Amino acid sequence: MQIGVISDTHDNFDNIKKFVNICRTRKITCVIHAGDIVSPESVELFHGINLIAVLGNNDVEKEKLSLSFQKIGGQLMGDFCEIEKDQLFIAVYHGTNAKRRASILQSGEYDLLVCGHTHKLEELQVGNTKLINPGTANGWFFGYKATAAILDTQTKKPQFINL
Repeated sequence: MQIGVISDTHDNFDNIKKFVNICRTRKITCVIHAGDIVSPESVELFHGINLIAVLGNNDVEKEKLSLSFQKIGGQLMGDFCEIEKDQLFIAVYHGTNAKRRASILQSGEYDLLVCGHTHKLEELQVGNTKLINPGTANGWFFGYKATAAILDTQTKKPQFINL
């Protein structure tokens, strides 16, 4: 199974549309968003895809975001969530607090930790837990390129993609 992984979209509608098109082309029906979506309009661009997301530090319109998730049949899970996909136990956390992120990663409770916040691509293995940060789909903060990832649940390997 393949899962789309994206974070820090910060209302970059063009890059969200590019990623959604990539997912549709590859017949990926589930996307994990690690926060900093920002506006309800961004959520609605994922219509037709099972979007599971956590809140980031820039997601201040929580009620409106929640309504948009309901509208598209997605799941907005608060600032942290645990999900199971294809026999992987996955933690999703934006990553705002570095100590909390490290604690989740080092706990050994998860097969995978998906996070964002730093806007940097990252793949790291700590014990049995793999951390994946798809970078920023927005792309212009701090000179980083716009990126996202496609995760193969069988190998736990991400394919990082430029948007």
